[in-house]
Amino acid sequence: MPNDVLSISARCIDNPACIFTGGDMRVEVLIQNTGNGEVGYPLEYMQLRGPNMRLIDNASEQSQVLKTGLANHALKRAFTRIAPGQSVALQSIIKNSELLMFRKEFVDVTAEIGVSTNIQAGDSEELLPFKGSASLKIIGKDTLEREAQRR
Repeated sequence: MPNDVLSISARCIDNPACIFTGGDMRVEVLIQNTGNGEVGYPLEYMQLRGPNMRLIDNASEQSQVLKTGLANHALKRAFTRIAPGQSVALQSIIKNSELLMFRKEFVDVTAEIGVSTNIQAGDSEELLPFKGSASLKIIGKDTLEREAQRR
């Protein structure tokens, strides 16, 4: 039931195509209430901690899990109410050094982004486990240019 009330999507901020040009990539994770009742989400805790992220090099299939931040565990019980149809956003950064860890040029990476936490549904005080995920394909500008030359 908890996984039916929220949906997760992700996007690159200021860069809808997620084209890597050498700088850090700012990422936004949107958490939308797709259910019929209010949902309590520990937004402040998750914003400080950040989402779980795993980068996968699409050429070699090597992967690396990125570190999350530290957050006060007491914030896990400080819920932000999300009304039906409304959403909240987490912002995170994928550093350029993390995108370049597999290769120094021709970046072609999939970022698997996950959020895993306890939520409250409706007026209930009961904590329910929630897991959601989304992915982004991040491709280097030089990779796109090389592919365009091959055509």
